[in-house]
Amino acid sequence: MPEFQHYFVQLHPVRPAMAYDMNEKEQKVMGEHFEYLKKLTRQGTVLMAGPVFADPVFGLIVVKASSEDEARAIGNNDPSVIQGVNTFTVAPMIRSLMAHNIPALRYAAQTDDRIIRKEVTVPGKREDAYKLWTTTDGLRSWFTPSASIDLKIGGLFEILFSMDAPEGRRGSEGCRVLSYLPNEMLSFEWNAPPSLGEMRDLHHFVVIQFEQVTADSVKVRFSELGFGSGEGWDSVYTYFDDAWGRVLAIFEKRMIAAN
Repeated sequence: MPEFQHYFVQLHPVRPAMAYDMNEKEQKVMGEHFEYLKKLTRQGTVLMAGPVFADPVFGLIVVKASSEDEARAIGNNDPSVIQGVNTFTVAPMIRSLMAHNIPALRYAAQTDDRIIRKEVTVPGKREDAYKLWTTTDGLRSWFTPSASIDLKIGGLFEILFSMDAPEGRRGSEGCRVLSYLPNEMLSFEWNAPPSLGEMRDLHHFVVIQFEQVTADSVKVRFSELGFGSGEGWDSVYTYFDDAWGRVLAIFEKRMIAAN
């Protein structure tokens, strides 16, 4: 048997005609259902969802999950199932083909001009500094106990801090490489920690530049941007303005120890 990673969750309305004459209660419940799936879409768990106007009408949800039990949990936790508006069935599937698509919900609807800027000059060669940020082994040597880096456009840039946490809450799961210049620049998506609640489901960007300023020293410029407006984004900005300073201090110690 193949190891399935994707599942088709099919929602079955308890009242078959609901799609055409939804009452007030059903409208409220389906609104909660939509918000539930929207959050899972931001997390990358739901890949596609929507009503299918067959006979009878049913709901289609394609999810990414580590097991059928996990896929069933997504159905069981759906507000429309909990409140008796829908039932559901689950079937494993193989994603043979999929068009590249970046959902609008992945980022802030509108971004402001705030940029977190940090820089540090460290001893060593920029090639070595670059490897510490762009390879799995490099990041594991100073930043995190676990990482998965695939240095290509759209490749994974996952730095995991808490392997005991539930999947999706361990670190920068699902973040991607946006661009790079070998030994000169790296940019990648980033997300907020689970402690910041729903803000974790939105992504922003990091750009790191490497400059050889002398034969034996490298300047590393760090920029973070893509922040939206509002109290939630203010919390994200404040958190990372402090956190990245501490990260760069650890990076500096790593470069000093190596040189």
